[in-house]
Amino acid sequence: MAEAVKVKADDAAAPFRDDIKKSIEGLKAKGITPLLVGFLANGDAGAIKYAEWTGKACEADGIKFEVRNVDRMELEDKLQEAIHDPLVHGIMIYYPCFGLAPSFYGGSMDDYLRDSIPIEKDVEGLC
Repeated sequence: MAEAVKVKADDAAAPFRDDIKKSIEGLKAKGITPLLVGFLANGDAGAIKYAEWTGKACEADGIKFEVRNVDRMELEDKLQEAIHDPLVHGIMIYYPCFGLAPSFYGGSMDDYLRDSIPIEKDVEGLC
């Protein structure tokens, strides 16, 4: 039986990040700077830290990153604005926003918001 080998996440991600950087360089050569918008609608320490790390990763890869702090009651409207903004290329929501609060559309409100992000802008692939 072979021994297990510890694999560093940075090593596994390196070729993918290199591909991403090349794609971004190609976009920038066309005058396009990719913009990722992250919505924070809570004071959750974990969500805030996740947003900080997202910003660092984006900076390292040449992606512009904006954290938009919004009141959770305005999140749906602000999300729709970002969805329809052609300068926004990717969207993330840092959960929980409403927790298990039900939605008029079925499921939880967080589920509804997650599913509202179009696949073209859903950088986490959750929709």
